[in-house]
Amino acid sequence: MQTEHHADLAPRHTLACPATARELIHIDHPDEWRITAPGDRILGGGSNIIFRAEVRKRLLCPRYTGRQITGEDQEHLYLRVAAGERWDDLVAWTAAQNWYGIENLAAIPGSVGAAPVQNIGAYGREIADAVHTIHAYNRDTRQSEDIPAAACGFAYRQSHYKQRWRSRYIISAITLRLAKRGRPDTAYPGLREQATAIHNAQDAYTAIRRLRATRLPDPKTEPNAGSFFHNPITDHATFATLQRRYPDIPHYPAADGRVKIPAAWCIEQSGYKGLRDGKVGISDKHALVLTNHGGTAAEILAFAARIQTDIHARYGLTLAIEPDIIGED
Repeated sequence: MQTEHHADLAPRHTLACPATARELIHIDHPDEWRITAPGDRILGGGSNIIFRAEVRKRLLCPRYTGRQITGEDQEHLYLRVAAGERWDDLVAWTAAQNWYGIENLAAIPGSVGAAPVQNIGAYGREIADAVHTIHAYNRDTRQSEDIPAAACGFAYRQSHYKQRWRSRYIISAITLRLAKRGRPDTAYPGLREQATAIHNAQDAYTAIRRLRATRLPDPKTEPNAGSFFHNPITDHATFATLQRRYPDIPHYPAADGRVKIPAAWCIEQSGYKGLRDGKVGISDKHALVLTNHGGTAAEILAFAARIQTDIHARYGLTLAIEPDIIGED
């Protein structure tokens, strides 16, 4: 365990906002979660966070790693992975073994422990498709628990760990159920066109990394938090009205029988793609990615609010911000 006071948070999150934490504690072993107190926040890879100028709450950051096969049968294996592992390192490694289940989640920044919290997803797959068990520390009982995936409330970019269990559980490790044999899932646009050249998990991983590089800016050179807004979900009556006005509006079925509309389409149609406003802007590669060019969290959120207001006025849709907002200005 290591403690930093007045820690610089700009290099610890991919949006790179200038921010300082009063106290940042690095967790080097799962047993050290026992030091947690009410109000503490967990910092993983920092890929889904907006830090305001001052973070007064104590931050705890896991940096212990490890991977272990805990069981297998003829078709599947069960892989336990520590919270501090880098997500893309894990995906690259499993794809190299040609194990199936998470290869479509290639090149997503962040840590393993943070991945289930927002149920990360890409190219038609979610981490919920592969999670078998969440190993978590219960802050209330001060005990470790093994929680089956079915109990975790996984939904589109959601889980109980993001909402109702946020203050109760800390994810210390996960167990994935991966297939030893399979066929790559290439149904998603972009992959479908390459399907004849994608024969296994390694091929899928490589193709998706290449696709993401062309469609998303690299946070190392153009700071961003990935998808900044959730795709809005609306009822069929509202969608029918929109479709009469915009016959070409893209849409997808949502899990609850409603209709999901790509936020990126709304933003691009409104003229924001590639737009700069001072030190912040929207990527010219993807309209859903807000980029930071030396701005503060306050500037980023003001720009985001402008977009939200405009989209609501044009389409009657509400864009919810996806990253967590932590700290005070």
